[in-house]
Amino acid sequence: MDRPLAGIRVVDLGQIFAVPYCTMQLAYLGAEVIKIEPPGTGENLRRAAASPGGVSYSFLMLNANKKSVTLNLKNPRGRDLLLRLLETADVLTENYSTGVMESLGLGYDELAPRFPRLIYASIKGYGSDGPWAKLGAMDSTLQAACGLISVTGMADGPGMRSPATFIDMGSGSHLVSAILAALIQRGRTGRGQRVEVAMHDVCVAAMTGLVANELEGKPYRRMGNRHRNACPSNVYPASDGEVLIFCLTETHWREFARLMGRADLLDDPRYADHASRFAIADEVDAIVAGWTRTLRRDALVNLLLERGLPCAPVRDVGEVVADPHVARRRMLIESDYPTRGEIKVMGMPLKLGTIGDGGAVEPPPPLGVDTEEVLSALGVDAATIAELRADAIL
Repeated sequence: MDRPLAGIRVVDLGQIFAVPYCTMQLAYLGAEVIKIEPPGTGENLRRAAASPGGVSYSFLMLNANKKSVTLNLKNPRGRDLLLRLLETADVLTENYSTGVMESLGLGYDELAPRFPRLIYASIKGYGSDGPWAKLGAMDSTLQAACGLISVTGMADGPGMRSPATFIDMGSGSHLVSAILAALIQRGRTGRGQRVEVAMHDVCVAAMTGLVANELEGKPYRRMGNRHRNACPSNVYPASDGEVLIFCLTETHWREFARLMGRADLLDDPRYADHASRFAIADEVDAIVAGWTRTLRRDALVNLLLERGLPCAPVRDVGEVVADPHVARRRMLIESDYPTRGEIKVMGMPLKLGTIGDGGAVEPPPPLGVDTEEVLSALGVDAATIAELRADAIL
């Protein structure tokens, strides 16, 4: 059975994480993704000079199922080739800083009249307009700007960023949604459009509960792993690790107190509800930790799960990578790369019945490996391709 996006061609000017994650998902859904990269080095995430085998592992994880074509877009002949390619494309994706595409003559206003069916899809840090439009944006800087760092960390310590790139990946997924909506609308109208995701907008949406607190006049303050509306809720020691326990409801608390052998607490007004317990959170946590540290981590998790108590082991990344559940869900998929041998690439969280487990995965492309094939299909002959290579346009 055809994949949902079979027959859709995406010309991908994305780099680093956000747009490559978007086009990774489009490729899994069946789109032909042609990744345009600068000759010699490729896009920034390849980090050719600094990485084993001339390519970073992060690049490999996000670029399976794509084709790689090298074009020097700073050269008029390179741009002309891109324009010829866009004649065959349904979607253009990019996440350059605001103004870069325009400086290359590739802005939406320049392209839309020539390619009225093209969907021009962008990710920007703060949007393409406004006073922050040209402010550089990375996941870490967005975490600072949207307030996330201010509420992360221990109560008596500094704010902390997350090393996980939630904002990049969230922005990429939002762009997938926008592209799919634009494709549906183009099916009705015959016309493409510009779609844009601002990373800061995604951050604000991710902060919904915290923004609600602010609007209610209950500004959030850093409290580490505690939760002021659920107590006990924290990371607790086991004899060989740590476990996060989250007593969301009063039913959870009552069951948990009995499990600890502390049913006596249920008749104590100081432990009557979440707010009362949170007021003495240090005392509550000390009681819980005194019990949890007598058990091994995984045995503790199993015991809690048997009672229906929300919890999870605190695992390191190595455990996650080796987890059979991750493999079963096809989130890390076996592949290979010529200069790195066996590798794993990132799978897609979306699971569609029509494509089952996602099917075969084409390895991530070496830099420029598909250039000749793609240009030949545009009518560029072998002699011209050789000339373009010699002139560092390919």
